[in-house]
Amino acid sequence: MADERLPPGLDPGILHRVVTIEVETEHLSDMRHEARVRHFAFVSDEPPQMAGSDEDPAPLDYFAGAIGL
Repeated sequence: MADERLPPGLDPGILHRVVTIEVETEHLSDMRHEARVRHFAFVSDEPPQMAGSDEDPAPLDYFAGAIGL
């Protein structure tokens, strides 16, 4: 009998998983960087008090948003 609390395709018998994430990064200017993960790309920056230009979210902004999902 399937556990209806699990997403479809998730095998409840697997107790250990190894996840590998490959990321490419490029320094753009000052504190701006671009990261590429799979087929996605995003740019980060820092606010002026951290020597950035505040053109994009800071790396910790992305992190906080991701764990808040």
